[in-house]
Amino acid sequence: MQQCGRLSLPRVPLDEFRKGSLLYRRTVADLAYARMRYPGSSVVQELERLLAKSHSVIYQARRGTSNGWWQFWLRTWPSAVRSAWRPIGLATALFWIAAVLGFLIAAAQPQFETFFVSQEMRAAIESGHLWTEHISSVSPMASSRIASNNISVSFAVWAVGISFGLGTIWLVAMNGLMLGVIFAACLRAGLFTNLAEFVVAHGSLELPAIWIAAGAGLVMAEPMLFPGKYGRSMELMQAARRSVQIVIGVIPMLLVAACVEGFVSPSNLPGGVKAALGALLALAYLLFIVFTPAPKPSVDP
Repeated sequence: MQQCGRLSLPRVPLDEFRKGSLLYRRTVADLAYARMRYPGSSVVQELERLLAKSHSVIYQARRGTSNGWWQFWLRTWPSAVRSAWRPIGLATALFWIAAVLGFLIAAAQPQFETFFVSQEMRAAIESGHLWTEHISSVSPMASSRIASNNISVSFAVWAVGISFGLGTIWLVAMNGLMLGVIFAACLRAGLFTNLAEFVVAHGSLELPAIWIAAGAGLVMAEPMLFPGKYGRSMELMQAARRSVQIVIGVIPMLLVAACVEGFVSPSNLPGGVKAALGALLALAYLLFIVFTPAPKPSVDP
């Protein structure tokens, strides 16, 4: 216990830690015996004091350090995303199916646009302009608002996964439908290319971040629908921990996407440059997630 207090638990030599762990278990047995044979004695009180102190040392929460944060961002998060590729893939497929469906329905039935296109957006489209053109004049403030909005959307998509995944599925489908309908409206007004050039740079990170957040929500839903051998409550606790790790990791993606959307997307840069930037950002994140080594397993005493 003295070494743990001086060095912190992870820095205690493994041999010393094993000896301490063995002594701890022996002391637990001694306390049980003392409580049975000598209840209320000073020996019992002393053993209880020692065990309480050693328990807090052995099972102490890991102290937050800069190394721990680097470990999370550079090892734990990519590994957690890889482990959740099925629910993330499901959310991605659902989004694109809904987007294509929304595009086709809006192209065939223009009145369908009224459910997703606001009056402000409709007025801008009818005037031959995108509703996003004002962003370049207030880029810093716009980036802040965009980041806050995207983080809120991502966390909402994740949080409603606790509703057996139904809330996550609904929000993902609605976002996909809305994107498809808006593109159909812009196509009818001759603004399809303008909208594509605006979206391509920041959408390469913003959309995957939402898909990953939705996948994290479905990670929570899985043990609720299909509990494993440890029971629904225990499986849900474990899944919730993985889910939180995944959704926290999308925040940097959304911050970068917001900066791009505020400064690059509404700029006069050629569409090819914006597309190249979007492809580069998406490829960089994909390679980071796929090829980053998994965290090293901790050594149990």
